Amino acid sequence: MAKAIGIGGVFIHMQGDSKALFDWYEKYLGLDFSAYGSGFLSGEQLMVLTFKRDDNPLMPYLNLRVDDIEAIINNMKENHIEIISDIAEYPYGKFATFKDPFGNVVELWEADRDAYIKMVHEELEKYKKERKPKL
Repeated sequence: MAKAIGIGGVFIHMQGDSKALFDWYEKYLGLDFSAYGSGFLSGEQLMVLTFKRDDNPLMPYLNLRVDDIEAIINNMKENHIEIISDIAEYPYGKFATFKDPFGNVVELWEADRDAYIKMVHEELEKYKKERKPKL
């Protein structure tokens, strides 16, 4: 049977003036942009941000993996950027959430990659066992 083999892209539409958004995300998170938004390429996985959306409260928020969450959050605090939830630590990484000046909610994640992969595999195995038909 044919199956999906990975994520080709995640397209997230955000609100705000494109130029101002590009400048802000470049300044505070070091993202590079083209006319289409920002993209990350990791192996064969692609994620693209585009910056125009309807004002829909059910719109998914963005989660960005970062390499030093403490430095980023400290910089944001020093620059009076609204922190929605401060750094919280879990076995699979550290998380924090902020609101950009355009009203977009963004979650930052400094992953513990090995712990995260282990957790995902354990959860998948647990789910498979729970779904097996009882004889």
